[in-house]
Amino acid sequence: MNTASRIKALIKLLETEREQYGALLKEELALAVRTNPAEVERIMTEEKNTSAPQTILETLEEICWEELTAQFAAFSTKINPDLEEGLALLAKFTAPTATLDDLTRELDDLALELRPAVINANDMREIVQEMNRYLFAVKHFQVLPCVLGVRDMSFAHFLRTAKGSVLCMASVYVCLASRYGMDIEIIDLAGRILLLAKDGANDDSFIVDPLDGGKILQTQDCKDYVLSRAIAWNNELFTPLSSHAVVRRFLANMIYVLRKLRDERPLAYLRGYLAVLTH
Repeated sequence: MNTASRIKALIKLLETEREQYGALLKEELALAVRTNPAEVERIMTEEKNTSAPQTILETLEEICWEELTAQFAAFSTKINPDLEEGLALLAKFTAPTATLDDLTRELDDLALELRPAVINANDMREIVQEMNRYLFAVKHFQVLPCVLGVRDMSFAHFLRTAKGSVLCMASVYVCLASRYGMDIEIIDLAGRILLLAKDGANDDSFIVDPLDGGKILQTQDCKDYVLSRAIAWNNELFTPLSSHAVVRRFLANMIYVLRKLRDERPLAYLRGYLAVLTH
């Protein structure tokens, strides 16, 4: 029996023998998710287009989500792990087949295409301007004014569709910058996602707004925004977020969207991931 036939047989048995063998069958399906995620996702898509009971589809989703719990736990124990690893884990919530290798490959391709413009830049400000032109004018990336679903917050989905949340846009800058040895990090300025770029060679640092086409902001712009929120100005507001903190922010945003939709089943898993990363 090939892999696809075996997975389908397990799903059929789960449908008919759930009460007696549910736990065992779920364990076998979990093994299939670990070893053949692409096949499981393909079958899940097929089942959604047939008359498969909703409980079966939900069980398959939950198996995938349960697998993620251990992966987020492992990520949480690492000291400031690579952001891309966290982005790949987040992508698995809506696409079980998403892998770090696939994500890295797509980012490598973007960096390679952008490289000719970057190597001729005189300083980091020029590099950021070239990144802006490439991302917004050439690749047509868009930050959605209103995120309607958790898929819009998936970084892998963002790379494929060029549409998503401001956190996705900010993460593109960080991931591309790392490939050129540049220091660009995400900051949370009183609830506003911005980028802090540091040009060590020229003793220069500046703020970039990924929501506004990569516009370079003056320090006074940032101070005016903070004061408009009735928050006291503090230079610590420019403290970069760790990769753990960025992933937590993604999870919190996903939870916010699902709370509005009152979708409690996936909410429970997202809250669990957030709890793992918080402690």
